[in-house]
Amino acid sequence: MKLEFSAGGIIYKKEGQRYHFALIRDAYDKWTFPKGRIEKKEKPTQAALREIEEEIGLTDLQIRADLGKIDYWFKNGQELIHKFVYFYLIKAPTKGQLKPETSEIKDAQWFTHQKARKILAYK
Repeated sequence: MKLEFSAGGIIYKKEGQRYHFALIRDAYDKWTFPKGRIEKKEKPTQAALREIEEEIGLTDLQIRADLGKIDYWFKNGQELIHKFVYFYLIKAPTKGQLKPETSEIKDAQWFTHQKARKILAYK
């Protein structure tokens, strides 16, 4: 068994009276929140901000809340992996433009709350 640790965020911005949320389309064609591995000597908050910048190009982010940690199990070939993911609620600048890093993900877009809830692939 192997342990993995990642961090990411639920990123939002407000345009007028509406909130929009940034989602990525991952390598499995699933819409989800950006996240990535925590590097050695890195705090989960630092990893979340770094991964968001690397995956979707957003900077000047503000962590608004710690949303806690989830965990799940999966297999990579024959290896059983127990993964822990720290999530944060993160505010993006109103003019925040997404610049997906397509070597890691397939796409990134802003969605309204209603649309994001409909297309999210994971709980």
